Amino acid sequence: MASILKLKAKLLQKSLSLESLHGLRRAVRIPTDALLLATSVLLWPQALPTQHTPPTALEVEAFVDRAASEEYVGKEVRVPDQIFKELVAGVPAGCPDFHPEDRNILVAHQIFFTPDLFVGLAIKGSDGCFCSPTGNCAFWVFQLKSGKYRAVLKRGSVQSFGFLKSRTHGYPDLVTWSHGSATMSGARLFRFDGYRYVASGGWDVEFEYLGDDGQIVKPDKPRITSHFTSKDQIPREVKP
Repeated sequence: MASILKLKAKLLQKSLSLESLHGLRRAVRIPTDALLLATSVLLWPQALPTQHTPPTALEVEAFVDRAASEEYVGKEVRVPDQIFKELVAGVPAGCPDFHPEDRNILVAHQIFFTPDLFVGLAIKGSDGCFCSPTGNCAFWVFQLKSGKYRAVLKRGSVQSFGFLKSRTHGYPDLVTWSHGSATMSGARLFRFDGYRYVASGGWDVEFEYLGDDGQIVKPDKPRITSHFTSKDQIPREVKP
């Protein structure tokens, strides 16, 4: 009987030793697996940051010429009562040139998604408190959706504007011009992002400027200074 008890004790001790060894192996395997996972993450090809390559001077000049040839404003229409009341309500009290009943202080132009689908209005101040003495005026683009108008662009210094043939999310790209001085104007490009019009670069045009010698330069062609930081900001030309 004693020999049998000793044999059972040895078997039990061996079983416990094997379980301890297996447990140790499992404990070692877990950090090893974690190390392999961490190593694989470190060695996994990482996505490179987006490369922003500015357009060349020739590419910008080509776009400026294209924009000038394409710009259109759409048919002039009466400003809807809803929008007129909203914009007039924002005029500061006591403005000397403000006449709330004069509808000529705002001018609206139609915007079309397709030739047969009217989607909104471009509205620009034309006089009084909506414009500065230099001729820059307040400007808005309103989207018409489900029978209601919603402002998708607000600008405070626009002398002129024009839509292009190119489109983003279905809406025509837009260029606004501002009067900077007697010899300089600034243009800004706006493109629709699906919810509103957002800035997509721009350029300045100078008809005279100071040269390196301090003398006034009157170039044969205006000098264009680009504010585009990526080629992607310039819409592609729409072929006929």
